[in-house]
Amino acid sequence: MRIEIAVDARPRTTLLGVLAVCSAVGVGTVYFPQALLPSVAASLHVPLSDTALVVTAPQAGYAVGILTVVPLGDTGAQRRLLTILFAGVAVFAIAAAAAPSLPVLVIASFLMGCATVASPVIGPYVAGMTGSRRLGSINSILLSVGIPGMILSRAIAGFLGEEYSWRYAYLGAAVLALVCATVAWTRLPVPVHVEPAEFPQYLRRPFDQLRLRSGLRRSAFYQACTFAGFTGTWATLVLVLQDSFGLGAGALGWISLVAIATMAVVPWTGRIVDRRTPDAVTAWILVGTVLAAVLMLGAYAGGALGLTLLVAGVLVLDVSMQSGMVANVTRMYQLDPGRRSAMNTAYMVCAYSAGSLGSWTAVRLYHALGWWTVPTFVAALASLALLRLVLRPDSSDGGLVVRV
Repeated sequence: MRIEIAVDARPRTTLLGVLAVCSAVGVGTVYFPQALLPSVAASLHVPLSDTALVVTAPQAGYAVGILTVVPLGDTGAQRRLLTILFAGVAVFAIAAAAAPSLPVLVIASFLMGCATVASPVIGPYVAGMTGSRRLGSINSILLSVGIPGMILSRAIAGFLGEEYSWRYAYLGAAVLALVCATVAWTRLPVPVHVEPAEFPQYLRRPFDQLRLRSGLRRSAFYQACTFAGFTGTWATLVLVLQDSFGLGAGALGWISLVAIATMAVVPWTGRIVDRRTPDAVTAWILVGTVLAAVLMLGAYAGGALGLTLLVAGVLVLDVSMQSGMVANVTRMYQLDPGRRSAMNTAYMVCAYSAGSLGSWTAVRLYHALGWWTVPTFVAALASLALLRLVLRPDSSDGGLVVRV
C-alpha cells in the first residue's frame, strides 16, 4: 500500500510566474536559430543548405542534455542546477555570437543546446511544490507560457537577423539567460537536502523507471503516437502549401500562429485533468487527433475552402498534441514524486525520438504517394494509441493509493 498525502499545496504565484518565464526562455533558445539561416549564410559566406546544421546542432545538444542533465533534478539541487544551466547558455550564446566561421557556430550551438534543458528540469521541480490535485493545472500553465516563448523567439530573432545581424539574436539570448541565472540563484529556495548523484547508476534511472512503471510507458506511448503525427504534419505542411496552393514559407509562419489559440485551450485542459482523470482526457484528445486528420484531408478541395480546412485541421492537431502532453505528464508525475526528473527524461526521449521518426516517415510518404498519406499516418497513429487505451485501461504502478 502506498500512502499519499493529498494536500492542496501550490507554489507561490510569483515564484510560479518566475519559473514559467525561465522555462519559456529555455524553450525559445532551442528554436530561435530557425529564423536566422539566411542571415547566417550571407554573413559567413556559406551555402544556405549548410546552415541547416545551425538548427540541428542545438536540437541534438538538447537531446544530450535531457539524457545526461535532467535526471539530476531528482537530487534536490535544482537551484544550483538551473543557475549553472542558464549561465552555460549565456556563455555558449556569446561564443556563438562571436563565431568567425560556420563550424565554430555549430559547435557553440550544440553546447548551448546541451544547457537549454531548463524546462524539463523546472517541470518536475514545480510539480514537487504542488499538491496532486493541481498537477494538471500547473503543468498546463508551464506549457502555455512556453508556447509564446517559441513564437516570440523566432519572430524577434528573424527581425534582428534581417534588420541588423544574426549575432544580435545570440547576444539577446545570452542576456536573457544571464537574467534567468540570477533569478534562479536569488529567488529559488535553498534546498533542505541534496542527494548525491552516483554515476553511472544515476544516468540509468530513466531507463529503470521506463522498465518498471507501466504508467510511464503508457504516457510515453500516447505522446509518441501524437507527437510523431504532429511533427510529420509540420515537416510536410510547407510542401502541400507550395504544391496545392502556390504558397511559400511565409504562409507557414502565419499558420504557426494557431499556437495562440492553443495557449487559451491548454490551461482549460489542465483543469479538466485535475477534475477527472488523465485517461478520460487522453481519450478525447486522441479522438480530436483523428478529427484533425480528417479536416486536413480537406486540402484536396482546393482554393479557399481547402486552405481553410487544412488550417482548421492543423489547429485541432496542435491543441490535441499540447493538451495530450498535459494529460500524459500529469499521469507520469502522479507515479513517484521522488523520481519525476528521471521519468521526465525517459518520457521526453521516447516522444522526441518518435517525433524525429514521424518527420522522416511523413516526408517520404508525401513524396511517394501524396498529401493524403500524411493525414492517414496521423489518424493511424492516434487510432493505435486509442486502441491501447481502450483495451488496457489505467492501472496503478505503485499499488493501492490511499488519499488522506
